Amino acid sequence: MKLKDETVLSMGMMSLAIGILIGRFTYFAYSSFSISDFLQGVLYGLPFIMNLFYFFSLKQKKKVNKNNG
Repeated sequence: MKLKDETVLSMGMMSLAIGILIGRFTYFAYSSFSISDFLQGVLYGLPFIMNLFYFFSLKQKKKVNKNNG
């Protein structure tokens, strides 16, 4: 299943927002391992990958449109 570029961008923005909220309002720890910090790190890293994917795919579309048009 292929996701649309706008869907990938919105998923990245939502995961960043959720990561900020987790870091601001929650704290979960299990045996001196902070689960909330782990989730916050994952949700901060995920948008960077998704936004880079969006910008590279947008660049490819512009190249194709420029060559065809």
